Amino acid sequence: MRKTLLKKGFTTFFGLIMASTSLNFLNAQNNWQGDISSDFYDVNNWSDNTIDFANAGSQTLVIGAGNPNNPVQIGGSNSIGARPDYLNTISGANATFNGTLYPWNSDMLNGTITLNTPALLSIRNVIYIGKADEGIVNITGGSLYSRYQTIIGYNTGGNGTINVSGGTLYVGNYLEIGTSPGGTNPSGTLNISGGVVDVTTAVNIGSNGNIVISSIGALIVTGDHKITLENYILNGKISALNGENLVVNFDGSRTTVSIAQDPNRMIEEFASYIILKNGVLEAKIEKSTSNIQSLKVNGVETLATYNASNNSRIGTYYDFTGSYGFDKISGTVFSIKEETEDYIDVSFKRTYSDGNFLAPCDADIHYVLKKDDTGIYTYSILTHKAEYPAFDLGSWRQVVWIGNDGTDYLAEKIYVTEQKSWEMPSVYDFSQASATAIPEIVKLNTGIRAGKYDGKYEYCENLIDIPAYGHASDKNSIGSWAVFGSHEFFNAGPTNHDLNAAAGIIHIDMNTVHYNCRGFSIPQGEEWSKIYGPYLIYTSQESTAAANWEDAKSRAAQDKGEWPFSWLTNTPEYPLANGRGNITGNFSITDSEKPDLDGSNAWIGVTQLTAASDGHWQFEDKNYQYWVKTDASGNFDIKHVRPGTYTLFAFKNGAVNEYRMENVTVNAGGTTNLGNINWNIPRNNGKLLWEIGIPNRTAAEYKFGDFDYCEGFVENKFETTFPNPIEYNIEDNNWATVLPYVHTKYIKSDGSRDTWNWNINFSVTGTIPTTGNAKLTVAFASVDHAQFWLYLNGNNIYLSYPTVPSGGNAWIRQSNRSKYGIQTFDIPYSSLVQGENTLTFLMPSNQSNSHIMYDYISFEGNNITVQNSLLSTEEFDSKNGIKLYPNPTNGKVNIKLPKSTDDIIIELYTINGGLISRQIYQNNQNSLELDISNKPMGVYFIKILSETPTTLKIVKKQ
Repeated sequence: MRKTLLKKGFTTFFGLIMASTSLNFLNAQNNWQGDISSDFYDVNNWSDNTIDFANAGSQTLVIGAGNPNNPVQIGGSNSIGARPDYLNTISGANATFNGTLYPWNSDMLNGTITLNTPALLSIRNVIYIGKADEGIVNITGGSLYSRYQTIIGYNTGGNGTINVSGGTLYVGNYLEIGTSPGGTNPSGTLNISGGVVDVTTAVNIGSNGNIVISSIGALIVTGDHKITLENYILNGKISALNGENLVVNFDGSRTTVSIAQDPNRMIEEFASYIILKNGVLEAKIEKSTSNIQSLKVNGVETLATYNASNNSRIGTYYDFTGSYGFDKISGTVFSIKEETEDYIDVSFKRTYSDGNFLAPCDADIHYVLKKDDTGIYTYSILTHKAEYPAFDLGSWRQVVWIGNDGTDYLAEKIYVTEQKSWEMPSVYDFSQASATAIPEIVKLNTGIRAGKYDGKYEYCENLIDIPAYGHASDKNSIGSWAVFGSHEFFNAGPTNHDLNAAAGIIHIDMNTVHYNCRGFSIPQGEEWSKIYGPYLIYTSQESTAAANWEDAKSRAAQDKGEWPFSWLTNTPEYPLANGRGNITGNFSITDSEKPDLDGSNAWIGVTQLTAASDGHWQFEDKNYQYWVKTDASGNFDIKHVRPGTYTLFAFKNGAVNEYRMENVTVNAGGTTNLGNINWNIPRNNGKLLWEIGIPNRTAAEYKFGDFDYCEGFVENKFETTFPNPIEYNIEDNNWATVLPYVHTKYIKSDGSRDTWNWNINFSVTGTIPTTGNAKLTVAFASVDHAQFWLYLNGNNIYLSYPTVPSGGNAWIRQSNRSKYGIQTFDIPYSSLVQGENTLTFLMPSNQSNSHIMYDYISFEGNNITVQNSLLSTEEFDSKNGIKLYPNPTNGKVNIKLPKSTDDIIIELYTINGGLISRQIYQNNQNSLELDISNKPMGVYFIKILSETPTTLKIVKKQ
């Protein structure tokens, strides 16, 4: 049975400490011998080697002088046991704690005890240091925790000393120093030099007690104890080691005693945290975690600093995920990397040690504050040393929780793209929301978005396309942003989309794990290091939310122009501009079936491929990637590439697959001119007879693929929107409205799931060859746990899993794409018939997330003719009486409008929400023509701002 010496309800200084002065012998006593090793958990080092440390609740562990080894405790945790009833150290003890131990009680801590990072020695009762003897506790890192009182010096002959040079001494009730009534004049000393002493109730210093503060040490007491502590200073009971001035400050909740610091520096350093400040911005950063606990700009707190649900501070944090699990950064050591009049760069480094951290990797977190800036830069360097165990990285991210008052957010609007920008539900609205079958999605019941779903994946976009995202406010005239000058350190290339901003949060996912990103592994014996960042956690203070977003995007453009930053010096992982090189050239495309296809507006980039990538940039997570868009003439300049040998890739909307060039060498300070690069797209299978969709690596051009997909549970609309089976006629060319963006089971309103055939109907005329094959090409935007069964005229011709990248949960994670893949199928001419033919697509898999998203489908062949109209003649009629036709279009779009008394504004946007053009038309016009002939093929949005604002999708084919 667990024995408790004290009860919480006691409030007198000494009513809680009437414990026996002798050792507790009611339990089985086990004495440290140390004749085998220093391993605390080696049972052969104890007098009773039958001890079970996973079930040690009835044990009294007594540590004295070892023979010949003194104990060193590493590892252990509250969750696996190793929790004795009593831990006592006696004269001659010399014990070191580097891990976690939770004894229920302690009679005494005598001898010498040392706590190093990341130790947590948590005694769930009173702690007596120097009880009727000498006791010394050295806290260099980690924490010593007492649930109730900590008594330094107790009973006659008691002489206790605690030296806090790092880490924390946490006292759950009273801190008593040389005050014990249990004997005559016990003495106690508390030296605080590089750590913090955190006391919940009060500090009482007796006649033979004293506190000495030096360097950055701090004494913090909950409540207003300013007068009491100032009197202790006047009486010499609290003093500074070198005679510096001590400052006593009450911040409204806690009282701190520390040494006054230089007000002209951009940093103030305290025992457990630092403050970076420049007169505009003030950031409080916890030393042991690198977490920003408070971020104020012109006095306004921009972070959510407290989570009432679990009594925790949130602010910001970094974390890993891998096969080892979830590893939130802790155990960091603070230092100043560089300090000038214009900026300061500070480091919080966690060095891996076996048994103390999960991920076998060093993490060096930096923050950089520049003079007069309203943002703080951050970057991180991950390092795997050869001697470390094998390491794998899934996610590496930083999370920023934006400010709120418990009811409303400081910034009530979200801004990711033009399309995904709106007023968010309030904190209260989320508290009233209903859970759904998908944990990340809730159904909103109150507020401005009542009746809609909200989930963090709803906002996912290609990260390279959103250099600034976050939240802004019309009410409070403020914006909170993540701002990027470069994306070279992100994984998986320019189509990698993932979490960014969401309800009350900003994610910076630098190595992402969603949508079928694989992560990477580093074996033992391999040295690896990578820098992530710098990027900016930025606060804007413009008058409106929209103006704040424009300011954030302007800052991103400024940072892009300054990349690589000249101030980030002495960092081998981050060469400056003269240590990098450029790659230039001109890119063109030749396609005999699509003569209008050229090299303009194409993605072109380089990376160094590892084995885990399977030779493809989509899965390259370990190394840097450098991507740019070509200009209108196909010219490109990939700037600031680290020296090395790379593989170059290029792709463009409208072209299936991609171009590849090996062995592109970059030298520091040089330019590699590749000259004219032509991608000649082979047409070895004959003419292009028909096609469905646009090769753009997404399912955006199909029904619900432009926006509805992101709002959650779009499958609830399938039964009322689509028939089963689907009959798609090639000659109608209306795939934008007839075909869904995702091929799943056919989900009915009663929850049942039926097989869903998609019939692709086309008419063949003329003589059909008796030998040879036509070619069906299917470009997949996403495949997850799904088979693809293909039939021609009722006969199976392919029945298997697609041989393309599978996984990523894109459907459930509210996206219209995951990883891209292509598969071709030989269609025997002998299987075709004169007249109507039907290709049937079937997705037979039954898992809840099983799906296929088609990017593009084409049919090629020789010596046959297929009836096929290039453009739809069917008008698109919106619910507001606005018609667009033809859709898809080769260039010109007719817009029929209802009569209006107001002028009409028509805006054209890219699929990513970028504004292309804005035109104002007179109110007497109800038939307009919009010419997008000079725009690349793809999906666009037309926003019509009139009495009934409407957004419609238009598909540009060539």
